[in-house]
Amino acid sequence: MPQAHLYAQWRETVGPLRLNLTEARVSNGMVRVGDHVRELPASHHIQPCACTLCRARPDEERVVRVQAIGSRDGTVYLLLPGAYECPAMEVERVDN
Repeated sequence: MPQAHLYAQWRETVGPLRLNLTEARVSNGMVRVGDHVRELPASHHIQPCACTLCRARPDEERVVRVQAIGSRDGTVYLLLPGAYECPAMEVERVDN
């Protein structure tokens, strides 16, 4: 029998991201739309971890531009390429 948590009806409904902010605090400062950021290794992953977040990769693959900034349930998110919503405190600002 399939595991119940794999079915959509068992997942908690997540409201839409409100794109209502112009800047956000990240791990090493502030960012605005258009700034470059790099996602930090996932501290909650068991190390060593080989996921795309924790794996060492060249900066040209890891550094992305912030497309929008919003909030949901009191947490600030950065909207990154591919419609990826990343909590702001899980990235660092990259100065070019």
